[in-house]
Amino acid sequence: MAQFFKSVRTNSAKNHILKNVQVEKLDHQGRGIAYFQNKPLFIDGGLSGESVDVQIIESKKRYSKGLIKKVNQASALRIDASCPHYHECGGCHLQHVNHPQQIDIKSTGLISLFKRFAKQEALQLEPPITDKAWAYRRTARFGLHYDKKSKQLKMGFRRALSNDLIDQKVCPVLIPELERLILPLKPFLNSLKSKMDLGHIELIYADQGVVVLLRHLKALPAIDLQLIELFAKEHQLNFFTQDSSHSLLCISGNEQLSYCLTQWLCTLTYSPSDFVQVNINVNQKMVAQALNWLALSKDDVVLDLFCGLGNFTLPIATKAASVVGIEGIQKMVDRATENASLNKLDNATFYQADLSADNVDKQEWATQKFNKVLLDPARAGAFDCMRFIASLKPSHIVYVSCDPVTLARDSQLLLEKGYKLDKLGLLDMFPQTRHMESMALFVR
Repeated sequence: MAQFFKSVRTNSAKNHILKNVQVEKLDHQGRGIAYFQNKPLFIDGGLSGESVDVQIIESKKRYSKGLIKKVNQASALRIDASCPHYHECGGCHLQHVNHPQQIDIKSTGLISLFKRFAKQEALQLEPPITDKAWAYRRTARFGLHYDKKSKQLKMGFRRALSNDLIDQKVCPVLIPELERLILPLKPFLNSLKSKMDLGHIELIYADQGVVVLLRHLKALPAIDLQLIELFAKEHQLNFFTQDSSHSLLCISGNEQLSYCLTQWLCTLTYSPSDFVQVNINVNQKMVAQALNWLALSKDDVVLDLFCGLGNFTLPIATKAASVVGIEGIQKMVDRATENASLNKLDNATFYQADLSADNVDKQEWATQKFNKVLLDPARAGAFDCMRFIASLKPSHIVYVSCDPVTLARDSQLLLEKGYKLDKLGLLDMFPQTRHMESMALFVR
């Protein structure tokens, strides 16, 4: 077999320290943008107008990324972070500016993305949906790692740009009931015989109180199950374990969890492994705005795509003639169906479907006539089903998005098909982080 010499490209810029870099502006994620080697240099934590020393951590053909090593001239907007873990933890990204400024950064970023990808020039955002800047998060997943040297189990969020765990002591974005559990959990987990076989641990706040979900790679011995039960009773926890086959076991507390959408008197049950919106108060306001933008009446037949547990579907059912919810995961379809039954809503039906498939329009549920559509896809967006949505010719389309880039991209086809972007607004679901939730209304 012939062998040929192949040159190896070296990334000579990586780890290089640049002195007195001028930050010119911010991107939609709140990262500073400077220019190095005739390409954008994205700087985590940089603010417009600042002079900073930057370490290059990634150098690509079209852009570079860097970390601030020193702030030489700080922006007047820069503040001290509230969390002692901020500069090492990978969870939060914007604690170096106050909350109103975070809203301004994200709003400006949302407008710029729609100008760039959807060619919308004269945009004016609706007032943002906001709530508490701190103590808002009702779910958290902590990594676990057994250190063979110290023979101790570490618990914490991952460091920025690393798989290593920080030594977690606090997390002020968590609701207090969850944050208070961080410190007692560490010695408890280290008391378990199976501590070297644990995967990660999740904290959830439900209407039934604090929920703990412990993932383990091997079967837990009887002594550990007893210790878990004692710890759960001491701290009044709903404690679940989950093995490598994803089988759930409730060790203590309520087996069925729920949350309430109070305005519509809807109770949604869920499992600790199901997805729920992390921000309790913003979720309530988000659902209210979505239904308001849909301008629902008792004659409407609504399609809710990527419906999950029925977070939007059930409130819609209280206002419309009927609603059909579509979800890709059968387990979630079953849960949503149970939730409709629990709330005595017989005008809500649910189906499992792959919404990225070519034959979506051929499925039985898709042949119905819908006059309004709501969709709330994952971060990847809904590009594959936008033509199908447009083909239904609904009068109103409300698109809820957790990634403004895919929202702006998916908007293009609707605009080409004669829809108008009537409303666009920011949902402050994740204060202190770069993550942005938004909502758009398209009308014919």
